[in-house]
Amino acid sequence: MSSVLIVDDEAGIREILVRWLSAAGYDVREAPDAETAIEAFGTAAPDVLMCDVEMPGQGGLWLAAQAGQRFPATAIVLATALDSVPPVTSMQPSIVEYLVKPFKRALVLKAVSRGVEWHAVALARAPAVLAGDDRLAKWLDSIDK
Repeated sequence: MSSVLIVDDEAGIREILVRWLSAAGYDVREAPDAETAIEAFGTAAPDVLMCDVEMPGQGGLWLAAQAGQRFPATAIVLATALDSVPPVTSMQPSIVEYLVKPFKRALVLKAVSRGVEWHAVALARAPAVLAGDDRLAKWLDSIDK
């Protein structure tokens, strides 16, 4: 069973995402902020990290950078209420999708599924991921969105 960690400061959003993803068969954990999410990682990161960009304290971009450094095979789905995400974010290879609030269930499930696929490829190519190989980015570009 694939694991997903949802990080959002809004309890209602976490609740609906947990419900949708649990019903789809994912092992779902949640955290209200980036600092709690880092603690939740422990020594085993989730397959997919879904985090809000704008949160009090450390935001989702900080969390994505931390996760990418500590657990490069974790796929990251960023969620935002903004119309766009800063371009520098796109340079992080583990960020596989951006979702704009309010969420649509089908898009959330598609994004997480894409993250699970990316995670599986990253694990299979772990030495290449750690070395900064761009084959994963090319594979992601080849997938229909």
